Amino acid sequence: MLLAAALLAAAPALPPGRYATGQVWEYRTRASDQGSLLKIQKIDPDGPKGIGGPVYHVSVIGFRLANPRVPAVLSHAPLTKAALDASVTRLSPLRPTFPDAVPGIVQWQQGKGGVYSVPVARIIDMFDRTTRNMGRSRVGGEASCQLLSA
Repeated sequence: MLLAAALLAAAPALPPGRYATGQVWEYRTRASDQGSLLKIQKIDPDGPKGIGGPVYHVSVIGFRLANPRVPAVLSHAPLTKAALDASVTRLSPLRPTFPDAVPGIVQWQQGKGGVYSVPVARIIDMFDRTTRNMGRSRVGGEASCQLLSA
């Protein structure tokens, strides 16, 4: 938690209105994920109660996972503005193909899901740790993973 707070405090302030749907951003990645990109898929201007601002629905591609059986794609992650500010470094000139975030956004809305308040690299790290043993030998039942919980 202290690391997340330090990253948020060190992030430069961005001017209001800097973010727009469809933008592709470079972000502060984990060392193993150089070249990974995120795309702003949708902006909910009001967000859920208690968030105090907009929610940025992003997709992330180009990172690496320890488990090769799990696709290294995050189709949907809802972020606070502070989390996005702490993550992005510059707009990317690249226009790669990103996954469709609509199913994840719909599921998030229906389930009244949470919002991540930590930088994207931390979300990817949590995703990596959660999926590390998925699809490998299981003892006592099916593996499960909540990717959209904040």
